[in-house]
Amino acid sequence: MEGAVLTRSPEKDRELARRLDAFGVPHTSVPLVEHAPGPDFPGLAGALGEGWAWVAVTSPTAARYLARAWEAAGRPPLRVAALGGGTARALGRAGLSPEFTAPEAYGRALAVSLPGAGPVLWPTSSRAGAELGRILEERGFTVRRLDVYTTRPRKLLPKERERLERARLAAFASPSAVEAWAAATPARPPVAAIGEVTAQAAKGAGFVNVWFSPSPGIEGWARVILSVYRQYA
Repeated sequence: MEGAVLTRSPEKDRELARRLDAFGVPHTSVPLVEHAPGPDFPGLAGALGEGWAWVAVTSPTAARYLARAWEAAGRPPLRVAALGGGTARALGRAGLSPEFTAPEAYGRALAVSLPGAGPVLWPTSSRAGAELGRILEERGFTVRRLDVYTTRPRKLLPKERERLERARLAAFASPSAVEAWAAATPARPPVAAIGEVTAQAAKGAGFVNVWFSPSPGIEGWARVILSVYRQYA
């Protein structure tokens, strides 16, 4: 049996892997999804100079696509708001340190706490829900959403598929990863999800034993993985 199967890229899961190593939880990596430019990415660079009160960034992946467009646009001044510490760090590494970071890593937290008013540019995934934009507009902001990237399943190697089938537990950070796993194998091991939305997706895909962290972030997720691993070791 494998230990915990981490389903993001090793780069994204570097901090999670470090914490699991400290806990003594064996793990392996099988990235299940990959990202590609979305339909609105070609227009992002041109949109950055339109005088936004905020550019709302809700994931490290969105931060990377924003950074690419920002460089192409000649680095215009931007007032950036981040959802969670991971997104804030990704922005900082790109030279776009956020002026505001939501207190919790949930889209609703950014929507209800973003200060000020005015037009908001929201570069996001084509798979993202509409809640953040809806709440901001209810609060009086005007929101322009650009679907700058999309998420799709990776084509797995036979040895990667075997790791899924031998997994002691699956660690999921997104509903798209759940969907990719469910399409790749009938195996349904216990799940440690990063949050409630991903946990609900896992239950909907036929996973029975599902746990999630009540506190967003890597530390809480790592502790859930540890707890599930000990329960099923």
